[in-house]
Amino acid sequence: MPCGAHGESLPMGTVTAFALAGVRVLELAGAEGAYCGRLLADLGAEVIRLEPPGGDPLRQRGPLPPGRSTGGYTERYLHAGKTSLTLDPETQAGRELLLELVRGADLLVETLPPGRLAALGLGWDRLRERNPALVLTSITPFGQNGPHRDYPLADIVAMAMGGAMIVTGDPADPPVVLAAQQSFVVGSTLAAASSLVALRHVAAGGAGQHIDISLQEAMLAATSISGIGKWLDDGLVPKRFGTGTFSSVPSGSYPCADGEIFLMINRPLHWKALARWVHETTGNEEILDPMFEGPSLVRQPYRELLDIFIGEHTSRFTVEQLYREAQERHLAMTPLNSLCAMVRDRHLGARGFFVDVPQADGGTLRFPGPPYRFSRTPARIAHGAPLPGAGDAAVARLLADPPPAPPRTQFAPPDGPLAGLRVLEFTAGMAGPWIGRFLAWCGADVIKVESKAYPDVTRLYIPPREPERGIQPQMSPWFTDWNGGKRFVSLDLRNPRGADLARRLAVASDVVIDNNSSGVLAKLGLGFDVLERLKPELVLFSSTGYGDTGPDQHYVTWGPNIETLSGIATVSGFAHRAATMTQFAYPDPLSALYGLVAILAALRHRDAGGQGQRIDLAQLEATVASIGPLVLEALAEGRDPPRLGNAARTHAPQGCYPCLGEDRWCVIAITDQAAWERFCIISGNRAWRDDPRFADAAARIANAHQLDRLIGAWTATRDRHELMHLFARAGIACGVVQDVEDQLERDEHLAARGFFERIYHHAKGMVLAPGIPLGLGGTPGRTRDAGHARGHHNREVFRELLGLSTADYDAELAAGVIEAADGQP
Repeated sequence: MPCGAHGESLPMGTVTAFALAGVRVLELAGAEGAYCGRLLADLGAEVIRLEPPGGDPLRQRGPLPPGRSTGGYTERYLHAGKTSLTLDPETQAGRELLLELVRGADLLVETLPPGRLAALGLGWDRLRERNPALVLTSITPFGQNGPHRDYPLADIVAMAMGGAMIVTGDPADPPVVLAAQQSFVVGSTLAAASSLVALRHVAAGGAGQHIDISLQEAMLAATSISGIGKWLDDGLVPKRFGTGTFSSVPSGSYPCADGEIFLMINRPLHWKALARWVHETTGNEEILDPMFEGPSLVRQPYRELLDIFIGEHTSRFTVEQLYREAQERHLAMTPLNSLCAMVRDRHLGARGFFVDVPQADGGTLRFPGPPYRFSRTPARIAHGAPLPGAGDAAVARLLADPPPAPPRTQFAPPDGPLAGLRVLEFTAGMAGPWIGRFLAWCGADVIKVESKAYPDVTRLYIPPREPERGIQPQMSPWFTDWNGGKRFVSLDLRNPRGADLARRLAVASDVVIDNNSSGVLAKLGLGFDVLERLKPELVLFSSTGYGDTGPDQHYVTWGPNIETLSGIATVSGFAHRAATMTQFAYPDPLSALYGLVAILAALRHRDAGGQGQRIDLAQLEATVASIGPLVLEALAEGRDPPRLGNAARTHAPQGCYPCLGEDRWCVIAITDQAAWERFCIISGNRAWRDDPRFADAAARIANAHQLDRLIGAWTATRDRHELMHLFARAGIACGVVQDVEDQLERDEHLAARGFFERIYHHAKGMVLAPGIPLGLGGTPGRTRDAGHARGHHNREVFRELLGLSTADYDAELAAGVIEAADGQP
């Protein structure tokens, strides 16, 4: 088997129920939105891909599997499980057909330029007239309004403008994109989640709505660790930091006897365990000094010294020895996997993650499985990407007697589209809490259970401007970003009475979210088997590094560890770097968005007459799914795909170019010959157009390094914003590599769209935070407040929700079962 992959196919003939059974989706989308339809198809929706005669040009995009003349890895991955229907909206016949199809559809996903549907006579008013229950989800680079709305598309532009590139890679290199078009992955996953929120509103009797997804805003939300909250708090603009993370000391890659390994220490007890191990190995007494103990901020001044100490330790072992021994000691240490190493991983093999998918043109390809696992309605890849027009014969069925459009109430719930939904959280960090943040913004009642003994990492915050104040549990900007809008209770879950109160809260809820290490809740008597018996209607969601089964299920990870395990860190970036790391723990927000999709799909199944169920999300599998086309290539060809830096396989130039000023950059992507010729003329470099080295796309790709040097020399003396406007207004994809200061103070488009949200904070007053970019035009949400103390809502939750008497509440409080709120006796 190529790359040495192993694992069994997921059962595909035995599933009788799907979470989104009965949902019909029309997809008029390019690569930037196709993954939205793929996620919905895997969950059981009927997704009809609308293609022009002859098929979508994406079908010709390489690289192609061996022996195939069409259908590259990207096309096969993005369109698996869908049906293809020939339809060209540029023709009158195509427009009439689309309007007929809309009558029987629940959702239309489209990626046409803003205003194009309306120009074709297919604007939102016309579509909802045909079907008042329709949800229209538009995915565009910058959204449907604002001064940049018509600027052209490129993944590298969305990554640059969305704040991802400035904090990815090494400071000695230019900013760099992540591989496999991750802005398209994030935007599509966000679009799937937003669409499911809107469909839930429709199921409750509300009208359909137009959803406006901006790829720039999607990336801004995903990079919130490096976002404006942090900058406003410490005045430091996050930039590239190599393999380490600015928030954790120690962190980064360290030399081994046969390679490198990644380590991240984020809790005081983990530091003590590492220090003892280094001492055992090297005899180093200095590393045991108490001055290094406590939160990461304490160790910040000693980062370089500690790296030396740790390097002396790691260099004595192989990667495999360190990985297994560190995890036995509950330390987050992980290898820098290539894709071929990742697909051989024993844990993924034991979980049967990789699946064989039949292809429409014959044979099978091995795919990464879906990013989540449902106990009752399994997600599955039903079949490979369809041949062009394979669904044309079914047009008569689709048009025959479509359901009558029901009357719809045009109302926006004052408390949000998820009002009435209750969510119970046992979460920490970002991957779990960020799900609740979105649900709370949409109006759900989200209750977070905390404890004194095991505080969330964001509760260990020391103000960088005033470190003498010590730990300030309410003040972290990340606590606002990931926990705004929730209610907070505090229980001693080690006490059986505390665990009993938590179980009662679960019974009063619709959803339980857990992202503790595997088995933690079970040890406390709160395992999903217990909660499921108490209330079969519960949707029980677990997010861990490795999932809840498999030989490595108990291993410890943080988001950056998953970057190294999944292979995204080694397939991204420049070839001269062992690994390319983000500063925003990419697997955390990515897994949270997948989790949001999964929970909303499970709720739809439950509300349609099904039962609740368990959902197991392994952050490793979710991240591998996000680089699916590259994994397909590695599995099919038995080698790792090339690392491209900022270049593209299909066109040139594409790159990140220096501009006037220190660490100032712009990105440019030119995908066709006409754009190349306009670029040469507008830039005043007509000689490039006439140079035989750059005559056509193939020549430019072959000579991309020389071309990039010429462009970089020209851009280096020019203002990055002027370049962006100059080229983008001429239809050439170009953007500024923005940092947080750019986003807040210089981005006129974000200001016009009101992206940043002002929130009342109970300890700081009004604060600014990255917005929640669900784009719900008909049912917008809001963040009620932020900055609550641990246990702030104890009384109202336990007295009013659970109905404890005054005497019982006071007794549990006095006994420490209900833990007093911070700042209270």
